[in-house]
Amino acid sequence: MKKISILILSFLILTGIWGCSGNEVHSVPKSKPYTSEEAISRGDIVSIEKVYNLDKFEQFITNLSSKKADSIRVTSYTDEGDPIFKDLKFDGSVISYSYDTSNDEFGGGSIGVRIDTCSDITSEKNAQGEIVYSISGCTNKNPEIDYYLLRTIK
Repeated sequence: MKKISILILSFLILTGIWGCSGNEVHSVPKSKPYTSEEAISRGDIVSIEKVYNLDKFEQFITNLSSKKADSIRVTSYTDEGDPIFKDLKFDGSVISYSYDTSNDEFGGGSIGVRIDTCSDITSEKNAQGEIVYSISGCTNKNPEIDYYLLRTIK
């Protein structure tokens, strides 16, 4: 009986430790990888040498301002060519943000799908004259999530 009590207590302690972890990787299914050409043809916003499907991103910003529901995917690629998916789903009130690094072969222990709830997209001009867009007003502010979306020249 004493062994069972110790086993149950150990289980509860470990469950509590795991449950308090702030860098939780969610069990959201990972997206299957695809090339930048396929991403562009699917309508993803892709930034390689230039930003493809920028009109969809601009429409999302417009819909955000007018509280109209919309969703987009921003796809970037690592130096090795692995896709990183950033899904933004706006319900008219908040943005559900999903950051999927599960296809990053060299991502180490930080690969997976992480989610956050955010309220806005900000833009800032950098020293090179580019407009840098980031998602902001997020609840988790998880250091393992990249809140940068894309940069473009206006």
